[in-house]
Amino acid sequence: MKPLLHALLFCTATAAGQATLADTTIRLGGSEDASRTVIQVKDHMARLAHAGQPGHVLYDRTRHVAIYVDPQQREYREIDQQQLDRYAEIISRLRRQMEELSAQMQNLPAAQRAFLEQQMGIPAGGLPDLEVMTTESRGKYRVAGFNCELQVLLRDQQPIGEVCLATAADTGMSEDDFATLMAMMNFMRDLASTTQKMVGELGENSRLLLSCLQGLPVRMKDYVSKTEYHVTEVSRDEIAAAVFDQHLAYQKQDLLLDMPAR
Repeated sequence: MKPLLHALLFCTATAAGQATLADTTIRLGGSEDASRTVIQVKDHMARLAHAGQPGHVLYDRTRHVAIYVDPQQREYREIDQQQLDRYAEIISRLRRQMEELSAQMQNLPAAQRAFLEQQMGIPAGGLPDLEVMTTESRGKYRVAGFNCELQVLLRDQQPIGEVCLATAADTGMSEDDFATLMAMMNFMRDLASTTQKMVGELGENSRLLLSCLQGLPVRMKDYVSKTEYHVTEVSRDEIAAAVFDQHLAYQKQDLLLDMPAR
C-alpha cells in the first residue's frame, strides 16, 4: 500500500507558452533519499514509481481506472471506481461486525479474550478509532520556485503535518495534465480511505493523502515521522508512449480483493 500512499506528492512546472503540449516528469526527494518518487504525465495518463520498488502505478483518466503493474512477474491488475465503491461497502460492513464482536468479548476473561482477538485478527483492546483530521491555512509561501498555500494538518487540534499546495496556474502546468493528476490523487485518497476503515490509523504520509486538500504539493512535512518531501526536478521532455502501455504485453490478473458483494 505504501507505494500508493505517495501519490499525493504531486508537483510540476512547465513554461507558460508550452505547457498545453508538453509532457511532464516530476521527481521528488526527501529525508530518506535524493530521488525516491517519479511522476510522469502524458495526455490522460499518469504514472507513479518509487526508487527501489519494481512495480509502479498507472492511472487512466478516461476510464477512471488505476493499474498496478509488476514488471518482474509480467502481470498487472486494474481497479475502477465501481470496484472501489464495492470494496468500501464490504470493508465497512466487516469493520462493523468486528466492532460488535470486540464489544461482546470485553466481558470475557482476559486470557480468553486475548486468544480470540489474536485468532480473529482484532487488535488488543478493540479496533482503533478512525483518524479525523482538519486543516488550517497559514498563508502564501514560495517553495522550490513555486507560489503555494501552506496548509497545516490537525488531529485533535494538534498539528501533525503540513503541505504547501500549488495550483495549475502557479506551476504553469496545463489544465489537462493538472486534471489527470488530481483525478489520480483523488482515486488514491479514496483507496487509502477504504483501507483505513480496517486499520484505523494511517501510515507514513497517508494523513495528507486523506486530508482532501486539492492542489499540487511542492513540499510536505510529516511532524510525526519527522520526514519531508519536496520537488527536486521537473522536466518537459517528451515521454515515450511505451512508458504507459508496456503493461499491455503482460498477463492481466484479478485483484486479490475481487470478491462478490453479498
